[in-house]
Amino acid sequence: MKRASAASGIPRVLVTIPTANFTHRKVLEGILDYARIKGPWQFHLNTGDIAVQDMKRVDNWKCSGIIALSSNKAVLRRLVRFRKPTVFINPPDAGNVPPRGCVFVRRDDRNLGRVAAEYFISGGFRSFAFVGASRPAAWSDDRRDGFTTRLAQEGFTCIDYGSVTPEESADAAIEAPRLLTWLKTLPRQTALFTVKDIRGQQILSACLDASIRVPEDLAVLSTDNDPVLCDTVSPPLSSISLDGENTGKLCAGILDDLLHGKKVEPVVSIMCPRIITRRSSDVTAVEDPLLARALDYVRAHLDEPFRIGKLASETGISVRTIQLRARKQFGHPFREEIRRLRLAKAISLLSNTDLPAADIAAMCGFCSGSHLSRAVKDAFGYPPSTFRPKPT
Repeated sequence: MKRASAASGIPRVLVTIPTANFTHRKVLEGILDYARIKGPWQFHLNTGDIAVQDMKRVDNWKCSGIIALSSNKAVLRRLVRFRKPTVFINPPDAGNVPPRGCVFVRRDDRNLGRVAAEYFISGGFRSFAFVGASRPAAWSDDRRDGFTTRLAQEGFTCIDYGSVTPEESADAAIEAPRLLTWLKTLPRQTALFTVKDIRGQQILSACLDASIRVPEDLAVLSTDNDPVLCDTVSPPLSSISLDGENTGKLCAGILDDLLHGKKVEPVVSIMCPRIITRRSSDVTAVEDPLLARALDYVRAHLDEPFRIGKLASETGISVRTIQLRARKQFGHPFREEIRRLRLAKAISLLSNTDLPAADIAAMCGFCSGSHLSRAVKDAFGYPPSTFRPKPT
């Protein structure tokens, strides 16, 4: 494996990232920003879907290292043959071991699904639906599996929209009637998770045509947090931010280490989902007015120890009524719903503030920072640091 060192001059870096996707554009921004601060680097940029026949032109450029995001296995195999330090972002065949001198940087798509499920469960929803990508994709399947697995752990099922035909995939107008008909079949107060903002936009458009109220009848959460889509649709679309810019900086830093002969882990996971709540999901799905009153009180006092007797006294609702109606609405004790609300607020604070974990724990009714850490890890499989905004 040939390496470029600081003594060999300015690194010449090939970056191939198709930038039609918002998160991919942010990844490129992060790479360029890293080079601006740490460089200089020279770049050979390919911002479309690079083809195998373009490789000779790339080889002639004599790059020092490569950062590549592509689902084309033939392209990735060809890049490996250059025998240059290479960072592959979300490569296909996730089970493969990276070739020598290469690093795989992968997003945990199953965790994205788990985060979405926990978000909706904590909102009180009991009916769930999923819409995947318009073309077959492993990452879409992983997000679905993470979503449905987390729901199943709580005894819930998920209504899956299913696959899209090639004709529908090529033209959203062909798919629209079937999507609209399917949305009409969903029970009222269903929470729908979809894998891309563009799919979320299509769903909200269909809801307008079908007079489905969002979020009152159908709450919608998508993925990517592209402001061009999320802030301009009606209602504004809630979405999971994938933090592409910091992913780009991470990848550039890994390549920098490779170029300088430093030891780097061969597989690096990126796990930084943050939910940006907008109007499309901003509702708590509890129709029972007495139970809704009790939950409103709890949300306003999450930092206090939970005593159901005090709750009953403050709300004028008997303990027995609260317990029976909670069991009927949620299928589990009211105390368990309090735990969900505490956890949801904690995740929001971890994702959107730099408050110390101990302060967040106190604000959400956890005994300590370590108690909060255990609760988050039990629910999501990852520690609280996973949800922290990455430093810029």
